[in-house]
Amino acid sequence: MKQEVSCLKRAAILGCGSGGMTMAVDLGMKGFKVNLFDFPEYDNNLKVVKEKGHIEAHGNLEGVVEPDVITTNMEEAIEGADAIFMTIRAYGAERFTLEAAKYMEPGQVIMNWSSYLAALRTYREFKKIAPKGAILGEGAILPYFIKPTGPAVLNVFGVKAHLWAAAMPGKDTPELMRAVKPFFPNCEAGESVLYTSLTNPNLQVHVPPALLNTGLWEKTGGDLEFYGTLMTPKVAHVMDRVDKERMAVGKAVGIELIPKPEVLKMEYGQYGVTGETMYEVYSSFASHRSWRPGLSLDDFAAKTAFGEDILYGFVFISSLGRQFNVPTPAIDTMVSLAELVLERDFWNKGTTAESLGLNSYTKEQIIEYLMNG
Repeated sequence: MKQEVSCLKRAAILGCGSGGMTMAVDLGMKGFKVNLFDFPEYDNNLKVVKEKGHIEAHGNLEGVVEPDVITTNMEEAIEGADAIFMTIRAYGAERFTLEAAKYMEPGQVIMNWSSYLAALRTYREFKKIAPKGAILGEGAILPYFIKPTGPAVLNVFGVKAHLWAAAMPGKDTPELMRAVKPFFPNCEAGESVLYTSLTNPNLQVHVPPALLNTGLWEKTGGDLEFYGTLMTPKVAHVMDRVDKERMAVGKAVGIELIPKPEVLKMEYGQYGVTGETMYEVYSSFASHRSWRPGLSLDDFAAKTAFGEDILYGFVFISSLGRQFNVPTPAIDTMVSLAELVLERDFWNKGTTAESLGLNSYTKEQIIEYLMNG
C-alpha cells in the first residue's frame, strides 16, 4: 500500500537497470513522484516499462509502481526534481554526472548511490559545468540487493536499514542530507566522500570468494550460491585481512572506518545478520544465501561489482597505502591474482591517488580538500 507524503517531492532516477527500477518502486510506494532516465542506447528497460506501464518488485520489497516520467532526455528527467539519484555502474559516473550538470538548477543535488570514488572522480569537471549552488554527492552503496526475474520484474533479496552519504566538498553535506532524508530517512551523513567510498560494503565481498574458487566457478558457470557455497572460513579470513588493510589506510588519512562486519549488521541486522568476523556474518545471511550469479567468471568481472571493486577500490586503496606507508599485501595479492586469472590490466587502468590528484597531498591537505574543495 502506498504511503502518503505530506509535501509531495519528486526524485529523478538516472539509470534504468535493476537498481534504478527497484528505487522507482521503493520511492513510488513511499508516495513520491519518480522520473526514470537512461541514455538512448541503453533504453531497453525504459521501453519495457513503457510497454508494461509499471515496474513490480517482490521479496523484501513488494510493490507495483508506474513512474511519472520515463525518458531519454536528461533535461526533462531532472527538471523540478528535489533530488537526482544515479543508480549506475561505476564506469558511468562521469557521463551521467556531467550530462546532468548541464541542466541542473542552483540548489539541486545529484548523487551516485554506488560510491566507487564517483564524487572525487567527477568533482573538478562538475564544478566547471554545473551552476553555482548545485551539489554533488555520493552514497556508500545502493540501498538494495536485487536480481531481475523478468521484464521490469525484480526479486529484492534485501533492503538496507542503514545508509551513508556525503557531499563533495564536505561542507555541502548538510544541504545534501536535507534533500536526501525525505526519500531515505535511514541515511546518515558521512564525514566525507572518501569515507563513503571506503565504507562501500562491496569492496571485499566479491573478489576473494570469486578468485579463490575459480575452479568451482568455471565448472558450474557461476550457477552456485555465492554467499552459501563460496564463503568458507579460509576465504572469509582473506576478506577479514582485506578489511583490516582498508581500515588502516583510512586511518592514515584521518578517517576512522567501521569494521565491515559491523557495517553489514547495521545494514542487514533486521534479517538476523550477526557475528564478529566476515565468516560469522555471512553464515547468518539468510536474505542473500540463495543468490546465484549465473555468469561466467569473465562476465562476472565485466558486468557486476567485481570489476568495480578492483578498478575503483582495491587499486586506489593500494595506491593510497603506498603514499602513506601503509602495507596492503592482501589487497595487492587480490589485484595481481585477478590480472593473472582474468588476463586484464587492473593495475594500470584502476583509479589511483595520482589520477585523482591526491598523490602529492599530506594527510592534512587531503582532509582540507575533502571538506572545502
